[in-house]
Amino acid sequence: MRRSYFFVRHGRAVYQERGFRRDAHPPETDWPLAPTGHAQARDVVAPLLRAGVMRVVSSELERAKQTAAPLAAHLPYEHRWSALNEIAPWTLREPLRRRPEWWHGLRVAAAMRRHLQGQPVRGVKLAELEGRVRGVLAELDALDEPRVAVVGHGYWILLCAMLLRGEPRKRWVDNCSITRVDADGAGRYRVVSFARSPRR
Repeated sequence: MRRSYFFVRHGRAVYQERGFRRDAHPPETDWPLAPTGHAQARDVVAPLLRAGVMRVVSSELERAKQTAAPLAAHLPYEHRWSALNEIAPWTLREPLRRRPEWWHGLRVAAAMRRHLQGQPVRGVKLAELEGRVRGVLAELDALDEPRVAVVGHGYWILLCAMLLRGEPRKRWVDNCSITRVDADGAGRYRVVSFARSPRR
């Protein structure tokens, strides 16, 4: 059976509103959405329903669950998919002064480049992360519904798209952008569109 998975990065979170600073990122904090993020979560519902999505799943983290909530008002919803939790392999050690968001994007790109070159990043190897991504794809394949929205995190979605395409992506995954992956039911996947705004 042909299947389609719509990977949605969570909406803008409170830590993004505060800027990328050490005191804004206690590592144990499960950050909720900022008001902008709640609006983005509402905006993503209509295009996903038009695409025929029949179920929504999300990571266990609060920003993902809050992003999924408006869509979950229309569809069956599961939010205990721990394998979808953020996998960005770094410890947040930001300087005290505020940094622009593009600066954080450069750090993400540098970590991804090292992973793709076969180097571990803070002790985490690409094969470990790939195992998580492939495991989630297999779980999605086992669901009854063939069209599923998957609400998660930027590095996870970026890594998934890169692994499936076999080449680096040159664009970051914006908040509430949609990445569509089609599956053929035999363990083969194709990235149909990457990090598209729901307004396009």
